[in-house]
Amino acid sequence: MVGPPPGSFLEPSAPRTLPTVAIPANDQGPARRHWTALTVTVAWELARALPRVRPQLLQLAREHAAWRLPDGASLADTELVAAQATREFLERRAGRYRRWADDPDLDVLPDPRWRQAVLDTATPLHEAVFRLHYADGVPLEELAPRLKVDLTWLRPAREAVRELVRVIVAEDGVSTEGWDVERVDRFVTRVALAAGDRCPGPGGLGTETGRAHGESCPRCGRALRLIREGVLAPNDLFAPDGPVPPPNTTLTLIQVQADARKAARPLHKRLAGAVRLGDDVLVLPLDAEQEAALRELAEAGTPARTQLRIAKMSVPGRLAEGLLVGRAPEALQDAVQLLPWGEVRGLDALPEPLPPPPSAARWWATAGLVASLAVAAGAYAMVASRPEGTPELSGAREVDAVVFDTNDEAYVDVIAIGPDRAELLFHSTSPADKAALATTDGRYRTPADARPVVIVSAGTALPDTELVATSARDAADARARLRAAHPDAAVLVVR
Repeated sequence: MVGPPPGSFLEPSAPRTLPTVAIPANDQGPARRHWTALTVTVAWELARALPRVRPQLLQLAREHAAWRLPDGASLADTELVAAQATREFLERRAGRYRRWADDPDLDVLPDPRWRQAVLDTATPLHEAVFRLHYADGVPLEELAPRLKVDLTWLRPAREAVRELVRVIVAEDGVSTEGWDVERVDRFVTRVALAAGDRCPGPGGLGTETGRAHGESCPRCGRALRLIREGVLAPNDLFAPDGPVPPPNTTLTLIQVQADARKAARPLHKRLAGAVRLGDDVLVLPLDAEQEAALRELAEAGTPARTQLRIAKMSVPGRLAEGLLVGRAPEALQDAVQLLPWGEVRGLDALPEPLPPPPSAARWWATAGLVASLAVAAGAYAMVASRPEGTPELSGAREVDAVVFDTNDEAYVDVIAIGPDRAELLFHSTSPADKAALATTDGRYRTPADARPVVIVSAGTALPDTELVATSARDAADARARLRAAHPDAAVLVVR
């Protein structure tokens, strides 16, 4: 059992200066110049947040971080911005888009010698808090059983580490006076991860020298751990041949006026593949067919052109796997805010709503009278034999999830169809159960892996869908069996 921290553990040291590394004359941008540091930082943040990091997801998150790097970013800047950008990427992956704000301490470069001064001075308990809590991000509640100490010891140890870092950086003229705890902790994390620029490079990491270097270098130590755990491959640490980040793409932002938000839902349905940034903002790579649909909606007044403002432009980012990466949202939103309602940028003006058709009431009066007699004569038979209406159902796949829309009063089951078995992902015993899956735009969302997903929506309870689907050969067979078992239900396969 490790003992409680002592009251004082700091020795004065000589003043230090921050190291600087000149930018090469043939610089191709910070993402390529610091590719290994960028990749390791992004992969580490993903591995902390997700149970599995797919190569495509790593590539997309790294691309997002590369778009966030400012021109001339240093090695330390790159690691700070990459970590913040990866957390932003994960937020966007969950459907949350927020305005980017630079870390207020971006211009304070952490000196690796600060980190070494902490390690040279700290007790074993403080060093464990510094390395595991701050550098690796392990919460104190998880760290206590790993260290076999009581949590009441770790809290004062963390406070002692904070104070130690504040005193050490103050010797180099970096004042943390007036900083709140959250800001101090962000800075302590940067100090705990401070690494120099004398790393062996991707090709040397696997050598004895590289592994020995990784024992003292946070960046290379992370890289070796990520490679051992299969999150990274050695080739991931070599910059690609193409441009980094990739070239801009053309995207379109459509904003709906607040008092016309009810029209945003059918608009979203017509514009397949659009990403919703809020209740009234859609972004998509608008093609000719979608532009025609937008014009049809404007002519129908659902919504009218005066209730819209639209910007189509080349932006630093793209839409991939159901989310926006890069700085595309800010660029589009800044552009559309300059437009008055009813105006567009980058495409032809939308048409005015068509006038309502002339009334045909008198033309159809006689026909209506005759029809009403026929309806009255057959009403009883129709009511007695009419089956219950089939609910409407639509759906699409997003990253690690399936999003669908159906009637509010419908019962819903969601089933994943694998090669060897069917798995019930969601089952409703009442229409109200779907509220657990509701999104902000009136649809429903349930996590799902890469297996095909069958969605069943019915006006009555569905007690046997998993049993029916289990006997199917594949998703198409499952759909056929479920439609046969529940003829009044809507059945949709999402791949």
